[in-house]
Amino acid sequence: MKSLLISIFVLFAIKVSASDFRIQIKGNFPGAEGQVVRLLEYADMISFHEREIGSDKVDENGNFIIELIRYRPQFVFFRIDHARMGFFVEPGQSYLLEFDPVIFSQLDDSRNPYLDPWHFKFQIVEPSSNLNNLINEFEDEFHEFLIENFTRVHQGRNRRLFDEFRNHTDSLFGNIDNEYFRDYYEYKFAYYYRIANIERFDEQLRAHLLNRPVLYHNTQYMNFFNTIFDTYVFAGSRNIQASDLRHTVNRLNSYDALMDSLGKDTILRNEIIRELVMLKALQSMHGNPDYRKQNVENILNYINTNSKFPEHRSIAGNILFEKNNLVRGTPAPSMVVFNDNEQPVRIPEDFQGKFIYLGFWASWCETCMLEFIALAELFEKHHDDIVFINISTERNPVIYEAYISSSNNRWLDFHFQHDFRILDALKVRALPTFVLIDDNGLIHDYPALKPSNNINQQFERIFNQ
Repeated sequence: MKSLLISIFVLFAIKVSASDFRIQIKGNFPGAEGQVVRLLEYADMISFHEREIGSDKVDENGNFIIELIRYRPQFVFFRIDHARMGFFVEPGQSYLLEFDPVIFSQLDDSRNPYLDPWHFKFQIVEPSSNLNNLINEFEDEFHEFLIENFTRVHQGRNRRLFDEFRNHTDSLFGNIDNEYFRDYYEYKFAYYYRIANIERFDEQLRAHLLNRPVLYHNTQYMNFFNTIFDTYVFAGSRNIQASDLRHTVNRLNSYDALMDSLGKDTILRNEIIRELVMLKALQSMHGNPDYRKQNVENILNYINTNSKFPEHRSIAGNILFEKNNLVRGTPAPSMVVFNDNEQPVRIPEDFQGKFIYLGFWASWCETCMLEFIALAELFEKHHDDIVFINISTERNPVIYEAYISSSNNRWLDFHFQHDFRILDALKVRALPTFVLIDDNGLIHDYPALKPSNNINQQFERIFNQ
């Protein structure tokens, strides 16, 4: 009986706990019917590795719902089509969002959304008072202050100006009882005090970083931290020598030795701060010819496995993923497209044993059309050894189908069917983009040479070997 009561109590506690941290996001987006809404977060704000945490397809009435569980306030962002829009969520909250209408069929495909990002406007209808309102009001005050005082701010060392503004914002936000906002507020000022050179560097660190908890999920804290330590190890510290860093990484290949080297700087005596700064330094060392890549990865792998701080283990793993994603010899991302009979085709799994030359294109892309001339010649020479696959990113599938029906292409053609995960997985940021996948399903070249760039010579080298 006693054990039964304990079990009931545990189940009740779990239920209460889960409901306390559940977040529900309801949205209405006129014109987006059939579009997939994805919700993502940054796994951390050192690597900025993006992680999908929920999704839903907009129904015929323009509605979608995404639910998740989170244990602290944080920044999340939507990916809808090519657009990205973010806001803050808090555990236990239910949000109702209303988007401005958009006619997706009229969006300009030729515009590069990575150079000129799209943003679909929305407002938070419920709750009427939330963290986003506080941050937006504060940011509006700050923006107005910076616009009015642009010259004096950038001349630097104008403490009185900032102190007067701080007194003003304290009168507006000083009594806000929201821990995330209070930290956001503090580190926003700390950041501008730094770039305006108002406070001594060591004083700022003692006041805002040293012997204080690391706020991994607070965007303004991490903005301040990254600003302080972006180049600190290589150019900011008087006690850390470049020769010592190279010796520690290239010769000793040692986590402990690198920690000791960084510890020569008194500012980095705090172990958790020092290891986090080390992660930033290793991120910069990776790919730098002054440092052995394998040794940098060895130390990152050590942190990923052995760090006392769970957040740092995760950050190290995310850095390794971001640095090695789509690198030669790594597994090609798996994707699913559909043939004319609506049967799934899995790339690269369905083509094991053959190389795959994968291209992304659209009919409005003149360069893509020109590449098809050279691609046809490549196909004639190498179709016995290489599977040629082209995936259209055409927004209107009717245009895609009309082009395919009028063309004489002999390679495999598919439409991406608005699955933007495919484009994200292969980081398709411009058209055309080509990828060469080897016969074991591993990346051989990303991005690969275009057909017109004489990739034929590379094909011949591969198959002669």
